[in-house]
Amino acid sequence: MRPSLLKRVLFRLHWLAGITAGLVLGLVGFTGGLLGLEAPVLSWLNPALHVSAEGRAAQTPDRWIAAARAAMPEHAVRGVAWEGPEHAVGVRMARAGARPTEIAIDPYSGAVLGTERGTAFFATVEQVHRNLAIGPIGKQVVGASTALVFVFIASGLYLRWPRRARSPSAWLRMNTAAKGRGFWWQLHAVVGTWLLIPYLVAAATGLWWSYDAYRNAVNGLAGVPTPARRGPANDAPAVASLDAAWTSFLREAPDAVRASMATSTAADGALEIRYQTAASPHDRAWDSLKLDPVDGRVRSREPYAELPRGRRFVASLFPLHSGSWFGVPGRVVAVTAALLMPLFALSGLWMWVLRRRNDALRRAAAPAPQELDARTA
Repeated sequence: MRPSLLKRVLFRLHWLAGITAGLVLGLVGFTGGLLGLEAPVLSWLNPALHVSAEGRAAQTPDRWIAAARAAMPEHAVRGVAWEGPEHAVGVRMARAGARPTEIAIDPYSGAVLGTERGTAFFATVEQVHRNLAIGPIGKQVVGASTALVFVFIASGLYLRWPRRARSPSAWLRMNTAAKGRGFWWQLHAVVGTWLLIPYLVAAATGLWWSYDAYRNAVNGLAGVPTPARRGPANDAPAVASLDAAWTSFLREAPDAVRASMATSTAADGALEIRYQTAASPHDRAWDSLKLDPVDGRVRSREPYAELPRGRRFVASLFPLHSGSWFGVPGRVVAVTAALLMPLFALSGLWMWVLRRRNDALRRAAAPAPQELDARTA
């Protein structure tokens, strides 16, 4: 195929993908950026959930659960989330036909602090991000649009390939003196080049949640069996007491800074507590303790660092997707890239409008065929 023809074909492909998937990706990207801001926003909205020991001894999980049950007697307790000594404990509650919720408890006084403000908003944002809040059909639309990111990147790179391809400035420097359509092209092409790697990582990891075949292939390459899909909320009976297991956990993991504990046992009868320390590499790097629910005896220990490489890779997919794998700088880059995603849909659409307008002006300025014949006679 001749280069000029290939360029026209790729331009049409880039344009067609843009008008079909660009707006969806803009929405998915923007909501993903909002989700990246969830933790600091919720922390700001809920100052009452930051507590201080002030010389008080923390109560035990059984007391926390009793307080939560008294506040929400129609709900069943599903688990306990501990976020360190200076944060309220979250008791996860569920009821048939209702969205699960988490009630905050002061770990020292046992006082009910209520539910966290802002969580309903971010739950809706997450649904829009995952499936446009319209269920399985939306999930397929998001997945197909995410797959088209690779088409955008490949065709976009070819279309803007500079003559001095080895020069970084030819790729990365923006011409701030550009006007009109040239200015919008600078925004579209140069900013897109700046964010190319974050978008590649986000798309490659995002497809893991969109398509079973893709997820199974990634899990297979990593040597990780694909877990069975979760059914309804776990209806296993809650253990009589969590206190013995919690006391053992505090003794066995004194450097833990956050932990998550179920209120029912696994198939082997053990109670699992997953936790992280200050040295955990990212927010999905969970160490695990399995404890006897009666006497707190440690049945097994599974440090994240000792997991097979494939399992650690799969556990890292969400931190890679959100940027948290790279710490605070990674989060900043990922959130910025996500919030800027609508820029490409809007700038591409506006360039198309300007192109159509310029073409119409050229046709209007061109002499009519009769006029041209009269001039040449």
